[in-house]
Amino acid sequence: MNNNLLTVSTSPHILGRTTLRSMYLEMMIALVPALLVGLYYFGAPGLTTVVLAMAAAAATEYLISLITKKPSTLSNLHILLMGLMMGMILPPGAPWWLPVAGGFLTVALGMSIFGGNGNYPFNPVLVAWAALAISWPEAMGAYLEPMALGSGDDWMEAETFLMQLKGDIGTLEMFELGTLWIGNVAGGVGTTGTWALLAGGIYLVIRRLIPWQIPLGALIGAVGMGLLAVYTDERVAEMGFEEFSAYLNIVWLHLGAGSFMIAAFFLGPEPVSSPVTPWGGLLFGLGVGMMTIIVRFWGSPLDGAFYGVLLMNAATPLLDRIRPRVIGKVVSGA
Repeated sequence: MNNNLLTVSTSPHILGRTTLRSMYLEMMIALVPALLVGLYYFGAPGLTTVVLAMAAAAATEYLISLITKKPSTLSNLHILLMGLMMGMILPPGAPWWLPVAGGFLTVALGMSIFGGNGNYPFNPVLVAWAALAISWPEAMGAYLEPMALGSGDDWMEAETFLMQLKGDIGTLEMFELGTLWIGNVAGGVGTTGTWALLAGGIYLVIRRLIPWQIPLGALIGAVGMGLLAVYTDERVAEMGFEEFSAYLNIVWLHLGAGSFMIAAFFLGPEPVSSPVTPWGGLLFGLGVGMMTIIVRFWGSPLDGAFYGVLLMNAATPLLDRIRPRVIGKVVSGA
């Protein structure tokens, strides 16, 4: 008898062309435009931050595999993707040890402590980011004034749009929508190129590598809560913004500022820590978008996008219980 006919394996039994390696590779490719925008404006400091974060994440995973005597997973590129996103959300003026600590914590604290790939309940990158923000808040605020590539090496510290807005509502009149969306502002290495992140995210949706419900929900939640927040903000009314078009323009400024786009299209839809059901994904995205605006307007932190993702990660098991109605009839004893 042919023993091959008796081989039993777990699902899926029909294999597709997409592998973990190819999926994570395409996600990294989708991040390249935003990374190039950041490197154009932040040069060597931005490149150093990203490279150190990726190298630290890879080295940590390799050492943990040696200690635990388990096969290394570096070949599927997941760790490098995590390190890339870690470096992209950090400020370009951060000291060298901050991205190293970020890469280490992403793998050790965000992944390995929960059992490794496929087992962690929270986005590993944001677990590490939260630990860095709590431990070294000053280093996490080391943002730089953007300069075009080749314009010099005299980097100056700067405040982000959200930092300035927190201190003075008049900042709304100083920033143009185009300036924020093209990335010519202070911010994380790979978070300022809003149009590039949007393009990369749409590519992933078209390729069906991320569910469209999460970014769509995030956009709807941010716009809806943003309009409500602007309408009820007395400081905005005092500046004379009373038309709906003015409110909408302020909301678009918020969509282009901070880390909203990378959270909506890359960190939020991370496959392990996000819901698998369509309605669960939509509600997940709505929560991320709403929390982003709530924290920005009424919270003490400057940006709520990452906190929104972490909060909704905790709600993922509940959201996964939202399933389609079962068609048919259950017969007891059948």
